[in-house]
Amino acid sequence: MSQFWGNVTMSVESAGKYSYTIRSANGVIVKNLQIYGKSRADADEKIEQMYRRCEVLSCELLTQAKPMSSNYEDVLDAIVSSNA
Repeated sequence: MSQFWGNVTMSVESAGKYSYTIRSANGVIVKNLQIYGKSRADADEKIEQMYRRCEVLSCELLTQAKPMSSNYEDVLDAIVSSNA
């Protein structure tokens, strides 16, 4: 898969929404293609499934998924703030 991604680099693998700019197999450039993934590799796999033989021109992490809260106080804070 490394030849598929060209010169795109990211230092941290994390769950979130990724924004891609790609060149499709027929040469059309698609900008701001947003994909959610558990990791960058997961998002890349989804792009490849939807756009076979595409070339990724750029990729950036837009939003990072928040970790699940297992702390009782955090859960109560979330409930209270949603009712406010």
